[in-house]
Amino acid sequence: MRLTVLTSWKFWAGVLLLVALIWLVEDSYGWQAVLASWQSIPPQSLAIALGLMLVSYLLRAVRFYDFFHHHCHGHFIRLLRVTVLHNFFNNMLPMRSGETAFPLLMKQHFSLPYRHSAPALLWLRLLDLYALLALAAFSLQDRLPLPQQLVLPALILLLVAPLLVLPLQNALNRFLAGHHKSWANKAAELMHALPKSPWPFIRALFWTLLNWALKVAVYAWLLSQFLPLSFSRSWMGATTGELSSVLPVHGVAGAGTYEAGILAGLLPWGVDAGAALAAAVNLHLFVLGSTLLLTGLITLLTQGLKAPQQAADKGL
Repeated sequence: MRLTVLTSWKFWAGVLLLVALIWLVEDSYGWQAVLASWQSIPPQSLAIALGLMLVSYLLRAVRFYDFFHHHCHGHFIRLLRVTVLHNFFNNMLPMRSGETAFPLLMKQHFSLPYRHSAPALLWLRLLDLYALLALAAFSLQDRLPLPQQLVLPALILLLVAPLLVLPLQNALNRFLAGHHKSWANKAAELMHALPKSPWPFIRALFWTLLNWALKVAVYAWLLSQFLPLSFSRSWMGATTGELSSVLPVHGVAGAGTYEAGILAGLLPWGVDAGAALAAAVNLHLFVLGSTLLLTGLITLLTQGLKAPQQAADKGL
């Protein structure tokens, strides 16, 4: 049986990034010094950070539950399991290949067609990208290249800007509905799962901003434990690190690309490159550690939830 994973260029590119990161950290800072930094953080503080990450998992599941409520009504725990597994594969597999787990799991557990789940996931990912950029703009409001009296109106406009997408989306739906050609029908089918009224759109935006604000706040706090930085500057490092996880380029378990994203947000503040790399690696270790721990915990607690097709196959 051919091992398609081992023949994929994405896999080997991710492995190369991982090896390069291991060598770079040892050469510039030393792994022993990197790991020793954890001794300065009280265990109870780490426990609180881990608890907040669990809240983030729940918020992510709430967003999916709200978005797909017609398919998932009454099955929040099952959807939480899907969300956690999707996040695990997305964090661990290279080049965004873990995203494919979500349509597969939604099909398996809720019989949701790929043509509905995949476009919806892409739409939510674009919302994630917007949320990260908006949070970065709010954290840098005193440095925006605008007159002071225009900063607040610009930020308010940025906050409501996604709502302008909705009328454009509905206009496109009407255009497609007026054409009875096969390509128009296929395009309309792909847009079927997207919100068509303001309220579901606003709720999706709210859950997205809330979740990312919580995650970035936890990661910024951790960065500030490893570096002598203000919270706003560590916030930028955490934000650019998360931006690297939303973009298409992604190493095995984010190795290399996640650290590069954090450095992009820290180095403009004059942070020493070696210290910034060490802090980025430590934050990444927390992200991976919390992913493994919480995924293991939640999947263990929900292991009795079999997909409907699996249950039918076993006569359950």
